[in-house]
Parts: sequence; structure tokens; C-alpha cells
Amino acid sequence: MLTRLGKFDILRLLAQGSMGDVYVGRDPIIGREVAIKVIQASAAAGQEARERFAREARAAGALNHPNIVTVHEMGEEQGVLYLAMELVKGEDLGTLIRAGTLAPRDILEVLAQVCDGLAVAHRHQVLHRDIKPSNIRVVWDGKALQAKVLDFGVAKIFNSDTTDEGKVYGTVNYMAPEYLQSGRADARSDLFAVGVVLYEALSGIPPFDGPSPGSAIYRLLHETPPPLLPTAFQGISRDVQALVFCALAKDPVRRFQVAEDLSAALREARDPAWRWDPERHGPGARPFRPAAPPPPPPPAPPRSPAEVTPIKVRTPPPAKESSAGRSGPRGSGPIQLPDLETLPPPDAEPAPTREDPANLAEVRRDVLETTRKQLLKAIEIDPFNARAHALLLVTLYRLGWMDAVMQSLRRARDGGIPASHLLAAPRCAQLVDEEAQTCRLPLDLHQEFMAYLGR
Repeated sequence: MLTRLGKFDILRLLAQGSMGDVYVGRDPIIGREVAIKVIQASAAAGQEARERFAREARAAGALNHPNIVTVHEMGEEQGVLYLAMELVKGEDLGTLIRAGTLAPRDILEVLAQVCDGLAVAHRHQVLHRDIKPSNIRVVWDGKALQAKVLDFGVAKIFNSDTTDEGKVYGTVNYMAPEYLQSGRADARSDLFAVGVVLYEALSGIPPFDGPSPGSAIYRLLHETPPPLLPTAFQGISRDVQALVFCALAKDPVRRFQVAEDLSAALREARDPAWRWDPERHGPGARPFRPAAPPPPPPPAPPRSPAEVTPIKVRTPPPAKESSAGRSGPRGSGPIQLPDLETLPPPDAEPAPTREDPANLAEVRRDVLETTRKQLLKAIEIDPFNARAHALLLVTLYRLGWMDAVMQSLRRARDGGIPASHLLAAPRCAQLVDEEAQTCRLPLDLHQEFMAYLGR
């Protein structure tokens, strides 16, 4: 084992990694203990490895923040490259996740501090590119938690002349989709990794794990992780679920755009009463929302009595006739937005008819089907209409289309609509209570349904 590097005495081996080992050393002049990262001789072969090691020193050495490990010195002795940095006590976040020792409130605070450190790094044009639990150290002084971001070893200086564009460094399970696909990362790629760590810390399970790197990459690029279980929200807001899915958005435009915003949302979510607001907390959470409301629809053409249904639709004032007659042929105008306040309850009995009672179920199904179509139109016009999403869940449930129920729920969830906004519709809240008692959904779907909406 090494006994000395530069001016530092080597005390003991602290950790071993793929690129090199980490030792505990002491500066004999001032008596300070430091962590000394040594790059392995095999890894140090070649100019590129030396450039990467020097880049770590420049990147981390330029940063001064309580949540970033401090770099003291870089050197080379007898062909061995080393980096002396602050020795951080405590445990790495990966160990704490496996032990289950952090409460959800503490997890949110730790990752908020990680974002505080990343905010400073990003302002200095430095990306980390390898945020993961083992690169986050957590210190507990008996009064408060402090997080430290370690290992800027694969960091890239924005606008650096080092020619590694298109190459991917880091740990596959925590890489942003755009980084994996193109080799190009930005600040939002680091924030995606924070979202992965957040999901793992709250659930105990990585969201994009797999038996092989290939399967993990496929899941990361194409799949959405299952909702968090209710136990993940103990003592914090249930709307953390929406925060997680915003952080894990495949499209970087729909994620948090800067670390400061994610840090603020994580701290606010420690309050159980906190509610997710897509417009405030999810920059880009509404990329598909129309810039302006649609123009008023033309007058509805007259219908025969056979066409009339119990569904009431908001009808604009009749258009004025000109010498050319009524404006527009039938069906040529924009889709009409249904008045959700006048929709009949999906579980209500149909209006009295002269039909044979044996046909009552068929009439009721017709009412539900018409309601479904009207709600789909409302969602088409406004994808973020939480009430329309909630009533659609109820309607599909009453129709018995359980797969469609879950597809609709996932569409609302992945679109950034929090559970609290769906439950604000009394019929949806009643439905959740009913499902909790009857479990009509298949067990796996029931668990997913209740994990997001269960109260």
C-alpha cells in the first residue's frame, strides 16, 4: 500500500473504484485529514485519462459551496495522479437507502441540498454527469443533515476544448434519455438523475433497473416507472408523486429547467399540505396547451328527437344569417366543449323513457358512452382539465372498461395532473372509496390505482 503521496501521509484505504482508489491521508504541516483519490496506473495510461483527471480538479476546484466537496490539491508523483479533497464523514446515500434510515422528509431535504450544490456548479458552467446515491454523502451532526456532492470526475466544463462530445460517461441507470441517445448533456440531465435518486430513495427500488445494462437502458428510454406506494408519502405531501414524474420526464423541456426550482419544490413538499401546481412547479409541464382558447363553435344544427340524448352541451348564441344563409355546413365547426356541470352522474339512472324495462341497461350504457365521448372532447381541447380526467375515470369504471380506466389514469398522471386535483371531483373521490372496498380492478391494477389515488 502507498505510504506517502506528495506532502500527504497515507493512513488507510477508504474505498476502491473502477477508475482508482481513495485513501485517507494527513497533511503533516497542519494536521488536517483529507481524502486522496488516486487514479490507477492502467487507467492513467493515455492522454485522455490524464485530461479527465485534470478536468475533475479544475471542475471541482472552481466550486465553493457547503454542499460540494472541497478540492485542496492535485498532483502527480512517480507517474501516480492524485487528488486531495475534503474528507467527508457520514454515510453515502446509497447505504442509507438500503438501510431505510432516512424519513421521507429527510430525503427531500438531502436532495434539495444536492440541488443547491448543482445550482452553483451549473452557474459555473460545470455539469456533474454522474449524480447517483454513492456520489452523495450525508452528514448528521445531531441537529441537522448536510449533503455533499462528491466526484466531479466525469464532469464536463461547458464550452471546454476537451474533445469528448458524443461520448457518454457515468452510470447508465441514472442517465437522462437525451444523454444516452446523443452523448450531449445539459443542466437538465443532472436534474433527471436527481429525480431517479428521489424515486429510489422514496421507494427503495431504482426506477430503471434491469438484469442487464441493455434492459435498464430500454426501460429508461421507453418506460414510466410505477407510481410510488402510499408509504412513500409518510409525513410529506402526496403530490410528491407529480414532482417525481416531472423530474423523470423523458423530454427535457417538460422537466425542471434549473436546479433552484427543483430545490425549492423539494423543500415545499416537506409540508403535507403542499400541492403541486404544474404552472409554477413544472416549467414546461404544459407544452401542448393551446396558446389561446378555441374560437366559439357555430350554432348546433337542429336534431331529430331520435338523436337527442340527456347530455347537455354549452351552445353559443345563434349566428346571424346573411344573404348567403346560415354560416357553415353541419359538422364543419370546431369541437364543442361540454359543460361538465351538466353531465349526468355516470352511475345515475337514465332519464325516464317509454322503452321496455329490459332495455334500461342498454339505455344506461348509451348515456355512459355519450358521456365518455363528450369528456374525451373536453380533454382534447384542454389536456390539463383535471375535472374532465376525473369524470372520465368514473365513466370508464361504470362501463366496466378496467384497462381503459388505467390507461386514462396514466395519461392524467404522466401529463402532470396531481391526484389531489382528480380527487377534487366528488364523484372521483367516491369512486376511489368504492374501489378500496370492492377491489373490482385486477389486483395489480388495483394496487397501481390506489397507490396514486388512495386516500
